[in-house]
Amino acid sequence: MNRTIRIYRSGKLLSTTAAEDGASLLECVTAAGHFLDAPCGGKGRCGKCLVRLTPGGEEVKACRTYVEGDTEIYLPEDMDMKIAESGAGAHEHAYDHEGPLGVAIDIGTTTVVAHLTDIPTKKRLATASGVNAQRPFGADVISRIQYSSENDYMELTRIIRGQIAGLIEDLLKKTGADKEEIKLLSIAGNTIMEHFFAGLDPEGMGVAPFRPVSLFGDCVPAGGDLPIAGDAQIYMAPAVASYVGGDITAGMLASDLEHEQGPAVYLDIGTNGEIAMKVGDIYYCCATAAGPAFEGAEISKGMAAVTGAINHCSWDESGLRYEVIGNTAPKGLCGSGLIDGLALMLTVGAVDGTGRLVTPEEADERVAPYLGKTSEGKNAFFFSREDNVYINGDDVRKLQLAKAAIAAGIDTLMHHAGRDTASAFLLAGGFGSYMNQVSAARIGLFPKSFLPVSRTMGNTAGEGAAIALCSPEARDTLNDMRARCNYIELSESAYFMDRYIDQMMFLEQEEYDGQL
Repeated sequence: MNRTIRIYRSGKLLSTTAAEDGASLLECVTAAGHFLDAPCGGKGRCGKCLVRLTPGGEEVKACRTYVEGDTEIYLPEDMDMKIAESGAGAHEHAYDHEGPLGVAIDIGTTTVVAHLTDIPTKKRLATASGVNAQRPFGADVISRIQYSSENDYMELTRIIRGQIAGLIEDLLKKTGADKEEIKLLSIAGNTIMEHFFAGLDPEGMGVAPFRPVSLFGDCVPAGGDLPIAGDAQIYMAPAVASYVGGDITAGMLASDLEHEQGPAVYLDIGTNGEIAMKVGDIYYCCATAAGPAFEGAEISKGMAAVTGAINHCSWDESGLRYEVIGNTAPKGLCGSGLIDGLALMLTVGAVDGTGRLVTPEEADERVAPYLGKTSEGKNAFFFSREDNVYINGDDVRKLQLAKAAIAAGIDTLMHHAGRDTASAFLLAGGFGSYMNQVSAARIGLFPKSFLPVSRTMGNTAGEGAAIALCSPEARDTLNDMRARCNYIELSESAYFMDRYIDQMMFLEQEEYDGQL
Protein backbone atom coordinates (compact mmCIF):
# COMPACT_ATOMS: atom_id res chain seq x y z
CA MET A 1 0.00 0.00 0.00
CA ASN A 2 1.36 3.43 -0.94
CA ARG A 3 1.99 5.79 1.97
CA THR A 4 2.49 9.54 1.85
CA ILE A 5 6.03 10.61 2.78
CA ARG A 6 6.75 14.25 3.58
CA ILE A 7 10.41 15.27 3.75
CA TYR A 8 11.55 18.41 5.60
CA ARG A 9 14.81 20.25 6.10
CA SER A 10 15.34 23.38 8.22
CA GLY A 11 11.61 23.53 8.90
CA LYS A 12 10.70 23.66 5.20
CA LEU A 13 8.83 21.01 3.24
CA LEU A 14 11.20 19.76 0.54
CA SER A 15 8.91 17.29 -1.17
CA THR A 16 5.98 14.94 -0.85
CA THR A 17 6.39 11.46 -2.26
CA ALA A 18 5.00 7.96 -1.88
CA ALA A 19 6.48 4.68 -0.64
CA GLU A 20 5.35 1.19 0.24
CA ASP A 21 5.23 -0.07 3.82
CA GLY A 22 8.60 -1.61 4.68
CA ALA A 23 10.72 0.81 2.66
CA SER A 24 13.57 2.32 4.66
CA LEU A 25 13.55 6.06 5.28
CA LEU A 26 16.96 6.25 3.61
CA GLU A 27 15.46 4.73 0.46
CA CYS A 28 12.60 7.26 0.59
CA VAL A 29 14.94 10.24 0.93
CA THR A 30 17.31 9.05 -1.79
CA ALA A 31 14.49 8.20 -4.20
CA ALA A 32 13.08 11.70 -3.69
CA GLY A 33 16.43 13.16 -4.81
CA HIS A 34 17.55 14.55 -1.44
CA PHE A 35 20.98 14.08 0.08
CA LEU A 36 21.44 12.19 3.35
CA ASP A 37 24.91 11.08 4.33
CA ALA A 38 25.21 7.30 4.73
CA PRO A 39 28.93 6.39 4.66
CA CYS A 40 28.35 2.67 5.23
CA GLY A 41 25.88 2.48 2.36
CA GLY A 42 22.84 1.77 4.52
CA LYS A 43 24.31 -1.25 6.29
CA GLY A 44 23.43 0.11 9.74
CA ARG A 45 27.07 0.28 10.90
CA CYS A 46 28.08 3.94 10.85
CA GLY A 47 25.11 5.58 12.59
CA LYS A 48 25.48 8.71 10.43
CA CYS A 49 22.15 8.71 8.52
CA LEU A 50 20.22 10.18 11.45
CA VAL A 51 16.81 11.78 10.92
CA ARG A 52 13.84 12.70 13.12
CA LEU A 53 10.21 11.67 12.78
CA THR A 54 8.99 14.83 14.50
CA PRO A 55 10.62 18.28 14.84
CA GLY A 56 12.98 18.05 17.81
CA GLY A 57 12.20 14.36 18.29
CA GLU A 58 14.61 11.53 18.92
CA GLU A 59 17.09 10.79 16.13
CA VAL A 60 16.78 7.43 14.38
CA LYS A 61 18.86 5.65 11.74
CA ALA A 62 17.17 6.24 8.40
CA CYS A 63 18.54 2.98 7.00
CA ARG A 64 17.04 0.94 9.85
CA THR A 65 13.71 2.75 10.25
CA TYR A 66 10.92 1.66 7.97
CA VAL A 67 7.67 3.07 6.62
CA GLU A 68 4.65 1.86 8.57
CA GLY A 69 2.12 4.42 7.42
CA ASP A 70 2.13 8.04 6.37
CA THR A 71 5.49 9.40 7.54
CA GLU A 72 7.23 12.72 8.07
CA ILE A 73 11.02 12.78 7.83
CA TYR A 74 13.05 15.68 9.20
CA LEU A 75 16.53 15.79 7.69
CA PRO A 76 19.63 17.33 9.31
CA GLU A 77 21.02 20.60 7.98
CA ASP A 78 22.66 20.56 4.54
CA MET A 79 26.29 19.40 4.43
CA ASP A 80 28.44 22.46 3.85
CA MET A 81 31.58 20.49 3.10
CA LYS A 82 34.97 22.13 2.61
CA ILE A 83 35.88 21.19 -0.94
CA ALA A 84 39.33 21.68 -2.47
CA GLU A 85 38.16 22.95 -5.84
CA SER A 86 41.51 23.76 -7.41
CA GLY A 87 45.16 22.84 -7.44
CA ALA A 88 48.48 24.59 -7.92
CA GLY A 89 48.52 27.05 -10.80
CA ALA A 90 44.75 27.42 -11.13
CA HIS A 91 43.25 30.83 -11.92
CA GLU A 92 39.66 31.89 -12.53
CA HIS A 93 39.09 34.64 -15.09
CA ALA A 94 36.33 37.02 -16.09
CA TYR A 95 33.33 35.60 -17.94
CA ASP A 96 34.30 36.92 -21.38
CA HIS A 97 35.40 34.17 -23.72
CA GLU A 98 36.06 33.24 -27.34
CA GLY A 99 34.66 29.71 -27.38
CA PRO A 100 34.26 26.89 -27.89
CA LEU A 101 33.84 26.05 -24.22
CA GLY A 102 34.60 22.89 -22.30
CA VAL A 103 34.03 21.57 -18.80
CA ALA A 104 36.79 19.85 -16.82
CA ILE A 105 35.29 17.58 -14.16
CA ASP A 106 36.85 15.76 -11.24
CA ILE A 107 34.49 12.99 -10.12
CA GLY A 108 35.78 12.13 -6.67
CA THR A 109 34.25 9.46 -4.48
CA THR A 110 33.38 12.15 -1.92
CA THR A 111 33.08 15.36 -3.96
CA VAL A 112 32.55 16.47 -7.56
CA VAL A 113 34.14 19.62 -9.01
CA ALA A 114 33.45 21.14 -12.46
CA HIS A 115 35.37 23.96 -14.17
CA LEU A 116 33.87 25.83 -17.15
CA THR A 117 36.79 26.72 -19.41
CA ASP A 118 37.37 28.67 -22.61
CA ILE A 119 39.29 26.10 -24.64
CA PRO A 120 41.30 28.40 -27.01
CA THR A 121 42.56 30.69 -24.24
CA LYS A 122 42.54 28.06 -21.44
CA LYS A 123 40.75 30.62 -19.23
CA ARG A 124 38.74 29.21 -16.33
CA LEU A 125 35.42 31.04 -16.33
CA ALA A 126 33.65 29.53 -13.32
CA THR A 127 33.67 26.56 -10.92
CA ALA A 128 30.84 24.57 -9.33
CA SER A 129 31.13 21.73 -6.84
CA GLY A 130 29.23 19.54 -4.42
CA VAL A 131 29.25 16.38 -2.34
CA ASN A 132 29.06 13.32 -4.60
CA ALA A 133 25.35 12.45 -4.81
CA GLN A 134 26.22 8.74 -4.73
CA ARG A 135 27.45 9.03 -1.14
CA PRO A 136 24.21 7.67 0.38
CA PHE A 137 25.15 4.38 -1.29
CA GLY A 138 28.43 4.22 0.65
CA ALA A 139 31.45 6.39 1.42
CA ASP A 140 33.83 4.09 -0.46
CA VAL A 141 33.83 2.57 -3.94
CA ILE A 142 33.54 -1.01 -2.65
CA SER A 143 30.20 -0.20 -1.00
CA ARG A 144 28.96 1.32 -4.25
CA ILE A 145 30.13 -1.64 -6.32
CA GLN A 146 28.33 -3.94 -3.91
CA TYR A 147 25.15 -1.89 -4.09
CA SER A 148 25.26 -1.76 -7.89
CA SER A 149 25.83 -5.52 -8.17
CA GLU A 150 22.86 -6.23 -5.90
CA ASN A 151 20.61 -3.70 -7.63
CA ASP A 152 20.96 -1.81 -10.91
CA TYR A 153 24.30 -0.13 -11.56
CA MET A 154 22.55 2.24 -13.96
CA GLU A 155 20.87 3.84 -10.94
CA LEU A 156 24.26 5.17 -9.84
CA THR A 157 25.00 6.18 -13.43
CA ARG A 158 21.82 8.24 -13.56
CA ILE A 159 22.64 9.85 -10.21
CA ILE A 160 26.16 10.98 -11.12
CA ARG A 161 25.23 12.13 -14.62
CA GLY A 162 22.26 14.00 -13.17
CA GLN A 163 24.50 15.71 -10.63
CA ILE A 164 27.00 16.73 -13.31
CA ALA A 165 24.15 18.05 -15.45
CA GLY A 166 23.13 20.20 -12.48
CA LEU A 167 26.68 21.51 -11.99
CA ILE A 168 26.90 22.43 -15.68
CA GLU A 169 23.57 24.26 -15.41
CA ASP A 170 25.03 26.18 -12.45
CA LEU A 171 28.07 27.12 -14.52
CA LEU A 172 25.90 28.34 -17.39
CA LYS A 173 23.84 30.48 -15.02
CA LYS A 174 26.98 31.97 -13.44
CA THR A 175 28.47 32.99 -16.77
CA GLY A 176 25.52 33.52 -19.06
CA ALA A 177 27.07 31.10 -21.54
CA ASP A 178 24.95 28.98 -23.88
CA LYS A 179 25.00 25.19 -23.64
CA GLU A 180 25.60 24.95 -27.40
CA GLU A 181 29.03 26.49 -26.81
CA ILE A 182 30.13 23.51 -24.71
CA LYS A 183 31.85 21.13 -27.13
CA LEU A 184 33.95 18.92 -24.85
CA LEU A 185 33.86 17.46 -21.36
CA SER A 186 37.09 16.21 -19.80
CA ILE A 187 36.54 13.72 -16.96
CA ALA A 188 39.05 12.58 -14.33
CA GLY A 189 37.90 10.10 -11.74
CA ASN A 190 38.91 6.82 -10.22
CA THR A 191 38.19 3.82 -12.43
CA ILE A 192 34.95 2.99 -10.64
CA MET A 193 33.62 6.56 -10.87
CA GLU A 194 34.51 6.68 -14.57
CA HIS A 195 32.66 3.39 -15.09
CA PHE A 196 29.55 4.74 -13.41
CA PHE A 197 29.69 7.95 -15.44
CA ALA A 198 30.15 6.01 -18.69
CA GLY A 199 27.30 3.61 -17.86
CA LEU A 200 29.59 0.58 -17.53
CA ASP A 201 29.10 -2.19 -14.99
CA PRO A 202 31.85 -2.01 -12.31
CA GLU A 203 31.08 -5.43 -10.79
CA GLY A 204 34.23 -7.06 -12.20
CA MET A 205 36.38 -4.66 -10.18
CA GLY A 206 34.83 -5.78 -6.91
CA VAL A 207 36.35 -9.27 -6.92
CA ALA A 208 39.66 -10.82 -7.98
CA PRO A 209 41.17 -10.57 -10.55
CA PHE A 210 39.71 -6.98 -10.44
CA ARG A 211 39.02 -6.50 -14.14
CA PRO A 212 37.57 -3.22 -15.44
CA VAL A 213 35.42 -3.05 -18.56
CA SER A 214 37.53 -0.15 -19.88
CA LEU A 215 40.67 1.80 -19.05
CA PHE A 216 39.40 4.82 -21.05
CA GLY A 217 41.79 7.44 -22.45
CA ASP A 218 39.82 8.44 -25.56
CA CYS A 219 36.97 10.68 -26.74
CA VAL A 220 33.41 9.44 -27.25
CA PRO A 221 30.09 11.11 -28.17
CA ALA A 222 28.51 12.77 -25.15
CA GLY A 223 24.93 11.53 -25.46
CA GLY A 224 21.81 13.60 -25.01
CA ASP A 225 21.27 13.74 -21.24
CA LEU A 226 23.65 16.64 -20.45
CA PRO A 227 23.14 20.39 -21.05
CA ILE A 228 25.85 20.66 -23.70
CA ALA A 229 26.05 20.90 -27.48
CA GLY A 230 24.45 18.05 -29.42
CA ASP A 231 27.76 17.24 -31.12
CA ALA A 232 29.85 17.49 -27.94
CA GLN A 233 32.36 14.82 -27.01
CA ILE A 234 33.56 13.41 -23.70
CA TYR A 235 37.19 12.63 -22.93
CA MET A 236 37.92 10.36 -19.97
CA ALA A 237 41.43 10.32 -18.49
CA PRO A 238 43.18 6.95 -18.83
CA ALA A 239 43.19 4.53 -15.92
CA VAL A 240 46.08 2.20 -15.14
CA ALA A 241 44.11 -0.50 -13.31
CA SER A 242 40.89 -0.99 -11.37
CA TYR A 243 42.14 1.00 -8.41
CA VAL A 244 44.57 3.42 -10.05
CA GLY A 245 42.32 5.57 -12.19
CA GLY A 246 42.17 8.62 -14.38
CA ASP A 247 42.21 10.87 -11.35
CA ILE A 248 45.76 9.66 -10.64
CA THR A 249 47.11 9.95 -14.19
CA ALA A 250 45.49 13.40 -14.52
CA GLY A 251 46.87 14.38 -11.14
CA MET A 252 50.38 13.27 -12.04
CA LEU A 253 50.14 15.35 -15.22
CA ALA A 254 49.01 18.45 -13.33
CA SER A 255 51.73 17.97 -10.72
CA ASP A 256 54.32 18.01 -13.51
CA LEU A 257 55.59 14.66 -12.32
CA GLU A 258 56.81 14.05 -15.88
CA HIS A 259 59.66 16.50 -15.24
CA GLU A 260 60.67 15.03 -11.88
CA GLN A 261 63.61 12.68 -12.30
CA GLY A 262 62.95 11.32 -8.86
CA PRO A 263 62.71 9.37 -6.89
CA ALA A 264 59.43 11.30 -6.49
CA VAL A 265 56.41 9.97 -4.59
CA TYR A 266 52.84 11.08 -5.39
CA LEU A 267 50.14 10.30 -2.82
CA ASP A 268 46.40 10.91 -3.10
CA ILE A 269 44.59 10.02 0.13
CA GLY A 270 40.85 9.72 -0.16
CA THR A 271 38.53 6.83 0.47
CA ASN A 272 41.37 4.84 -1.06
CA GLY A 273 45.08 5.57 -1.01
CA GLU A 274 46.61 5.74 -4.49
CA ILE A 275 50.37 6.02 -4.69
CA ALA A 276 52.79 6.52 -7.56
CA MET A 277 56.57 6.73 -7.58
CA LYS A 278 58.58 8.05 -10.52
CA VAL A 279 62.18 7.06 -11.09
CA GLY A 280 63.63 8.31 -14.36
CA ASP A 281 60.94 7.72 -17.00
CA ILE A 282 59.27 4.84 -15.19
CA TYR A 283 56.27 5.03 -12.87
CA TYR A 284 55.50 2.49 -10.17
CA CYS A 285 51.98 2.65 -8.80
CA CYS A 286 49.61 0.87 -6.46
CA ALA A 287 46.39 1.34 -4.55
CA THR A 288 45.88 0.57 -0.89
CA ALA A 289 42.63 -0.64 0.61
CA ALA A 290 42.79 1.98 3.34
CA GLY A 291 39.02 2.18 3.72
CA PRO A 292 37.10 5.35 4.53
CA ALA A 293 38.50 5.93 8.04
CA PHE A 294 40.30 9.13 7.08
CA GLU A 295 37.03 10.45 5.65
CA GLY A 296 35.47 10.04 9.11
CA ALA A 297 33.26 7.14 8.03
CA GLU A 298 32.78 4.26 10.48
CA ILE A 299 34.60 6.23 13.18
CA SER A 300 32.40 6.71 16.25
CA LYS A 301 32.50 10.50 16.17
CA GLY A 302 33.90 10.84 12.68
CA MET A 303 32.23 13.13 10.19
CA ALA A 304 32.84 14.94 6.94
CA ALA A 305 34.62 18.31 6.87
CA VAL A 306 31.43 20.25 7.57
CA THR A 307 30.28 22.74 10.20
CA GLY A 308 30.81 21.28 13.66
CA ALA A 309 33.79 19.11 12.78
CA ILE A 310 37.04 19.43 14.73
CA ASN A 311 39.55 19.85 11.92
CA HIS A 312 42.72 20.58 13.91
CA CYS A 313 43.90 20.08 17.48
CA SER A 314 47.08 20.58 19.46
CA TRP A 315 48.51 20.34 22.98
CA ASP A 316 50.22 23.13 24.91
CA GLU A 317 50.87 24.13 28.52
CA SER A 318 47.14 24.63 29.08
CA GLY A 319 46.24 21.21 27.69
CA LEU A 320 44.13 20.30 24.67
CA ARG A 321 43.15 22.93 22.12
CA TYR A 322 41.03 22.39 19.00
CA GLU A 323 39.56 24.24 16.03
CA VAL A 324 36.01 23.64 14.81
CA ILE A 325 34.75 24.34 11.30
CA GLY A 326 32.19 27.12 11.59
CA ASN A 327 33.35 28.09 15.11
CA THR A 328 30.47 26.18 16.69
CA ALA A 329 30.24 23.52 19.38
CA PRO A 330 32.00 20.36 18.18
CA LYS A 331 29.93 17.46 16.88
CA GLY A 332 32.78 15.15 15.85
CA LEU A 333 36.12 15.00 14.03
CA CYS A 334 36.77 15.12 10.28
CA GLY A 335 39.79 13.47 8.65
CA SER A 336 42.36 16.17 9.41
CA GLY A 337 41.09 16.34 13.00
CA LEU A 338 41.38 12.57 13.36
CA ILE A 339 45.01 12.62 12.20
CA ASP A 340 45.84 15.51 14.53
CA GLY A 341 43.95 13.80 17.34
CA LEU A 342 45.72 10.48 16.95
CA ALA A 343 49.13 12.21 16.68
CA LEU A 344 48.37 14.16 19.83
CA MET A 345 47.29 11.01 21.69
CA LEU A 346 50.57 9.32 20.73
CA THR A 347 52.65 12.34 21.71
CA VAL A 348 51.10 12.73 25.17
CA GLY A 349 51.14 8.96 25.82
CA ALA A 350 47.39 8.31 25.67
CA VAL A 351 48.08 5.64 23.03
CA ASP A 352 51.07 3.30 23.19
CA GLY A 353 53.14 1.82 20.37
CA THR A 354 50.74 -1.07 19.82
CA GLY A 355 47.75 1.23 19.43
CA ARG A 356 46.35 0.49 22.88
CA LEU A 357 44.49 3.30 24.58
CA VAL A 358 45.91 3.56 28.09
CA THR A 359 43.81 3.89 31.26
CA PRO A 360 43.63 7.10 33.33
CA GLU A 361 45.72 5.36 36.01
CA GLU A 362 48.57 4.75 33.52
CA ALA A 363 48.52 8.23 32.01
CA ASP A 364 50.36 11.39 32.96
CA GLU A 365 48.36 13.48 35.43
CA ARG A 366 47.73 16.17 32.80
CA VAL A 367 46.43 13.59 30.32
CA ALA A 368 44.35 11.45 32.69
CA PRO A 369 41.35 13.88 32.82
CA TYR A 370 40.83 13.40 29.08
CA LEU A 371 40.56 9.62 29.41
CA GLY A 372 37.44 7.76 30.46
CA LYS A 373 34.59 5.55 29.30
CA THR A 374 31.86 6.28 26.80
CA SER A 375 28.19 5.61 27.52
CA GLU A 376 28.75 2.21 25.85
CA GLY A 377 31.53 1.46 28.36
CA LYS A 378 34.43 1.78 25.88
CA ASN A 379 37.73 3.42 26.80
CA ALA A 380 38.12 6.75 25.01
CA PHE A 381 40.07 9.98 24.81
CA PHE A 382 37.62 12.89 25.11
CA PHE A 383 38.18 16.04 23.10
CA SER A 384 35.02 17.51 24.62
CA ARG A 385 33.17 15.74 27.41
CA GLU A 386 30.43 18.34 27.32
CA ASP A 387 29.77 17.60 23.64
CA ASN A 388 30.59 13.88 23.89
CA VAL A 389 33.29 14.02 21.21
CA TYR A 390 35.98 11.36 21.53
CA ILE A 391 38.19 8.78 19.86
CA ASN A 392 37.78 5.31 21.37
CA GLY A 393 39.97 2.22 21.15
CA ASP A 394 38.05 0.78 18.18
CA ASP A 395 38.54 4.06 16.31
CA VAL A 396 42.29 3.98 16.97
CA ARG A 397 42.40 0.48 15.50
CA LYS A 398 40.59 1.54 12.31
CA LEU A 399 42.89 4.51 11.85
CA GLN A 400 45.85 2.25 12.57
CA LEU A 401 44.77 -0.17 9.82
CA ALA A 402 44.33 2.69 7.36
CA LYS A 403 47.69 4.32 8.06
CA ALA A 404 49.46 0.95 7.93
CA ALA A 405 48.01 0.21 4.49
CA ILE A 406 49.21 3.52 3.04
CA ALA A 407 52.63 3.38 4.72
CA ALA A 408 53.17 -0.21 3.56
CA GLY A 409 52.11 0.78 0.04
CA ILE A 410 54.78 3.49 -0.02
CA ASP A 411 57.34 1.00 1.30
CA THR A 412 56.39 -1.50 -1.40
CA LEU A 413 56.77 0.98 -4.26
CA MET A 414 60.15 2.08 -2.93
CA HIS A 415 61.20 -1.56 -2.70
CA HIS A 416 60.17 -2.27 -6.32
CA ALA A 417 61.88 0.92 -7.49
CA GLY A 418 65.06 0.06 -5.61
CA ARG A 419 65.04 3.31 -3.65
CA ASP A 420 64.97 4.09 0.07
CA THR A 421 64.28 7.81 -0.02
CA ALA A 422 62.44 10.47 -2.03
CA SER A 423 63.63 13.75 -3.53
CA ALA A 424 60.04 15.02 -3.82
CA PHE A 425 56.82 14.08 -2.02
CA LEU A 426 53.64 15.39 -3.63
CA LEU A 427 50.42 15.34 -1.61
CA ALA A 428 47.34 15.53 -3.80
CA GLY A 429 43.61 15.72 -3.24
CA GLY A 430 41.40 17.63 -0.86
CA PHE A 431 42.39 15.63 2.19
CA GLY A 432 46.09 16.18 1.51
CA SER A 433 45.37 19.91 1.28
CA TYR A 434 43.89 20.18 4.76
CA MET A 435 45.79 17.68 6.90
CA ASN A 436 48.73 18.62 9.12
CA GLN A 437 51.71 16.88 7.52
CA VAL A 438 53.69 16.74 10.77
CA SER A 439 50.77 14.93 12.43
CA ALA A 440 50.53 12.55 9.48
CA ALA A 441 54.23 11.71 9.78
CA ARG A 442 53.83 11.30 13.55
CA ILE A 443 51.22 8.55 13.14
CA GLY A 444 53.43 6.89 10.50
CA LEU A 445 51.31 7.61 7.43
CA PHE A 446 54.54 8.37 5.58
CA PRO A 447 58.21 8.60 6.64
CA LYS A 448 59.30 11.62 8.65
CA SER A 449 62.13 12.02 6.13
CA PHE A 450 59.52 13.04 3.52
CA LEU A 451 58.59 16.24 5.38
CA PRO A 452 61.41 18.47 4.08
CA VAL A 453 60.60 17.57 0.45
CA SER A 454 56.80 17.57 0.68
CA ARG A 455 54.56 19.81 -1.45
CA THR A 456 50.79 20.19 -1.22
CA MET A 457 49.27 20.10 -4.69
CA GLY A 458 45.51 20.54 -4.06
CA ASN A 459 42.90 19.12 -6.43
CA THR A 460 45.30 17.92 -9.09
CA ALA A 461 42.74 15.58 -10.69
CA GLY A 462 40.59 18.54 -11.67
CA GLU A 463 43.61 20.49 -12.89
CA GLY A 464 44.77 17.54 -14.98
CA ALA A 465 41.31 17.24 -16.49
CA ALA A 466 41.49 20.96 -17.37
CA ILE A 467 44.89 20.57 -19.04
CA ALA A 468 43.61 17.60 -21.07
CA LEU A 469 40.47 19.58 -21.98
CA CYS A 470 42.50 22.26 -23.75
CA SER A 471 45.33 20.21 -25.23
CA PRO A 472 45.26 17.15 -27.52
CA GLU A 473 48.99 16.87 -26.84
CA ALA A 474 48.31 16.54 -23.12
CA ARG A 475 45.87 13.73 -23.87
CA ASP A 476 48.61 11.96 -25.81
CA THR A 477 50.99 12.51 -22.87
CA LEU A 478 48.49 10.92 -20.49
CA ASN A 479 48.30 7.77 -22.61
CA ASP A 480 52.10 7.71 -22.84
CA MET A 481 52.39 8.04 -19.05
CA ARG A 482 49.99 5.15 -18.59
CA ALA A 483 52.11 3.00 -20.90
CA ARG A 484 55.10 3.63 -18.61
CA CYS A 485 53.29 2.66 -15.42
CA ASN A 486 54.26 -0.54 -13.62
CA TYR A 487 51.23 -1.51 -11.55
CA ILE A 488 51.83 -3.55 -8.39
CA GLU A 489 48.82 -5.51 -7.13
CA LEU A 490 49.30 -5.33 -3.37
CA SER A 491 46.91 -8.20 -2.61
CA GLU A 492 49.44 -10.49 -4.33
CA SER A 493 52.56 -8.98 -2.73
CA ALA A 494 54.17 -10.88 0.14
CA TYR A 495 56.45 -7.88 0.71
CA PHE A 496 53.45 -5.61 1.18
CA MET A 497 51.88 -7.99 3.70
CA ASP A 498 55.09 -8.11 5.74
CA ARG A 499 55.40 -4.33 5.72
CA TYR A 500 51.71 -3.94 6.52
CA ILE A 501 52.15 -5.93 9.72
CA ASP A 502 55.26 -3.92 10.63
CA GLN A 503 53.54 -0.61 9.91
CA MET A 504 50.72 -1.45 12.31
CA MET A 505 53.03 -0.38 15.11
CA PHE A 506 53.36 3.25 16.15
CA LEU A 507 56.70 4.78 17.08
CA GLU A 508 57.01 5.76 20.72
CA GLN A 509 57.63 9.50 21.15
CA GLU A 510 61.32 8.94 21.95
CA GLU A 511 61.79 6.83 18.80
CA TYR A 512 59.97 9.37 16.63
CA ASP A 513 62.06 12.27 17.93
CA GLY A 514 65.18 10.28 17.17
CA GLN A 515 64.27 9.52 13.56
CA LEU A 516 66.43 11.09 10.86
